[in-house]
Amino acid sequence: MLKLLVKTALISTLFIVSAQIAAQPKTHIKLGMSVALSGPASHIGQQLKQGHELYFNYANQQSDTKQPHIQLIALDDGYEPSRAVDNTQYLIRHQHIDALIGNMGTPTTHAIKEILKRHQLPLLMPYTGAEFLYQNPGFPIFKLRASYLDEAQEQVRYLVDELGHTKIALFIQADEFGLTLEKSHRQALKDKGIEPVVIARFRRNTNDVAKALTQILTTQATAIAMIGTYEPLAAFINQAHRGGFRGTYTSVSFVSSASLFADITVPAHVMVTEVLPDPNTCHGDICNLFRSLSKTHQQTVTYQSFEGFVNAYLFSKSLQHCDYTKLSACIATAMPHTLSTDKALQSLLNQQQKSTSQRPVFRSYLKY
Repeated sequence: MLKLLVKTALISTLFIVSAQIAAQPKTHIKLGMSVALSGPASHIGQQLKQGHELYFNYANQQSDTKQPHIQLIALDDGYEPSRAVDNTQYLIRHQHIDALIGNMGTPTTHAIKEILKRHQLPLLMPYTGAEFLYQNPGFPIFKLRASYLDEAQEQVRYLVDELGHTKIALFIQADEFGLTLEKSHRQALKDKGIEPVVIARFRRNTNDVAKALTQILTTQATAIAMIGTYEPLAAFINQAHRGGFRGTYTSVSFVSSASLFADITVPAHVMVTEVLPDPNTCHGDICNLFRSLSKTHQQTVTYQSFEGFVNAYLFSKSLQHCDYTKLSACIATAMPHTLSTDKALQSLLNQQQKSTSQRPVFRSYLKY
C-alpha cells in the first residue's frame, strides 16, 4: 500500500512539473542555416549570414521587446549537397532547431527535401527560386524571393522585347540549379517563339569554362543568359571578350551582381535580375535601418546581406502572430500575413520596376 502511495505521489509530482514546464513561455528560438562559408560561392553565404545576424542581434538587443531570444546557428556546406544533408541532420538531431532560414542554393536545398518532409521542418526564405519549391514540396515553406521562372521571364523580356535579340545562348552550371534555370529560360524563350541557339555547360565550383565558350562562339549568338556563381561567369565574360564576342549578357540574382561586376575586367553589357531593390539607394524604414546598422558595424552593403536582413526582419515580425511553443507549426503560415500587413515591407517591395511576377523583380546593370 505504501509503495502504491509513493508511486502515485511521484507520478503526480512529475505531471505537475511537466505542466509547469509546458506553461512557461518559450524564451529561446533556434534557427538553422546551411550555406557556403568556404569555397568559390562563400561570398554569398557569408553575406547572407551577416545580414541575418545584423537584424537578429538588433532585435535581441531591444529592451522593450517581449519576443524570445533568437539564435542563428549557421553551418558551412561549401555549396555541396552532401554537406548540406549532414548539416541539416546535425541541426535537427543535436541542436533541435525550430526552423531553417536562408538556406543557400538549389542543389543543396534539393538534397535535403526528403529530410524536411520527414521531420516537417519549416524552410523559410531559402536563397533559391527553384520551381520544385513552388509545387507542393510536402513540408512547411515560405518563399520571399521571386521564382527563377520570374527572373528568366524578366531577362527574356529585356533581351527580346527591349533589345531585339533573337539568337540567345544559354551558359549553364551543370547541376540541379542549372537544370532548373534551363527549364525556366526555355519556357520564357518559347513564350516568345524562340529556341536557344546552343546550351553550353560547366561544372559547379570550377572556372573551367573554355569548352562551353568554344561551343557558343561557333554559333551566331548575340546574347547569352548565364547561370552560375560570379567567378566562372566573370571568367567566361573576360575570355569571351578576348574571343571576339560583343553581345549582351544576363544572369539571375544568385550570382551576386556586385562581385560579378567587380571581377569583369573587359568592356561588357550585363543585366542581372534582383529580388530586392538596390540596398544603397532604396528608401523606407527597412532600407534606412539596414544602412545605419551596416555603417555602425562597419559592414559592406550588398544585395545578399540585405536579403538576409530582410529575411530576419520578416521572421521577427511574424513571431507576434505565433504561439512560440508551437513555432514550427505556425511560422510558415504567419509570414504571408506579416508580408501583406507590415507597412515597412510593403513599402520596400513596392519599389519595383516594371514586372508582372507575383514577387517583384528588379535589375542591376554593367554597361560599357
